[in-house]
Amino acid sequence: MCFYIGIEDLAANALIEIMKKSDRTCITYSELEQYGAHVVQLLSEKGEKAVLVLSRDDTNALFRDYSEFFEEVELKNGLGIRLKTGKRKEDLIIQFRGYLALDVLLAFVDKSSVRILGV
Repeated sequence: MCFYIGIEDLAANALIEIMKKSDRTCITYSELEQYGAHVVQLLSEKGEKAVLVLSRDDTNALFRDYSEFFEEVELKNGLGIRLKTGKRKEDLIIQFRGYLALDVLLAFVDKSSVRILGV
């Protein structure tokens, strides 16, 4: 089986993990790519195939399809994604975690993955 990890799942799960330990509600694209690469590596080490889907078209679709959750922002270290005001960590969990395959969820919450996020 091959897991396709879209930017919406990657961003939501990164923000969930960041918000568990800080009041930060944004992530740069660079941080997101590093987190995603690590998640794919963890899955690969367990014998699972995974592909990140991070094209500009997919990013545009994220902001269109999930406009109630995310907005693009310019941060001091580059462009990134911010959770919109009024949305909570629990909202992300309800929307983006219920359907994930267990192996993917475990990779998202792995301590080494969370360390990549700097929290």
